Amino acid sequence: MPDTDTPDQPAEKNKGGRPLKFKTVDELQVSIDSYFDACDPHLESRLVESGINERGETIFAQRKVMTEQRPYTVSGLARALGITRDTLLSYSERPEFLDTVDSAKERCHEYAENQLFGKSSSGASFSLKNNWGWKDRQEIDHTTKDQPMPLLAGYAPSKLEVDDDADASADDSSQEDL
Repeated sequence: MPDTDTPDQPAEKNKGGRPLKFKTVDELQVSIDSYFDACDPHLESRLVESGINERGETIFAQRKVMTEQRPYTVSGLARALGITRDTLLSYSERPEFLDTVDSAKERCHEYAENQLFGKSSSGASFSLKNNWGWKDRQEIDHTTKDQPMPLLAGYAPSKLEVDDDADASADDSSQEDL
């Protein structure tokens, strides 16, 4: 096969896969910042009811209204960037994008964690368990550190011994009567 590369213009090697939507870290960072800014409360022009005229019709006027905080989510971020969640996560596999993507993911993680201190934290709890590896863990010591429980102190042996050689069928004589 003839070599089509010239000394002045080497041919670009196709590494396979779809080309990146964001070619530079700065381009990605601008889009990420735009997502978080859109989620944060801000003034927005809206048509709002401002009264009723003499014919009983509602009058609308253009007003500046403060928007509510929208939650930061990795899926929401991906959607705002125009890519899938998996594609966003795959950007972090590239060293040049790793810090930028991880920083954005940690901002989403921090938002969910902060929601645990609010009145309704079930959604944040769900997100933290399913997206960030959090777990509800309750540790109960059933052994009381190898000591008998106080209520059973006189009745239970101090150490339980199991005889592995015992025939299990010999112990169950009640099954023969059935």
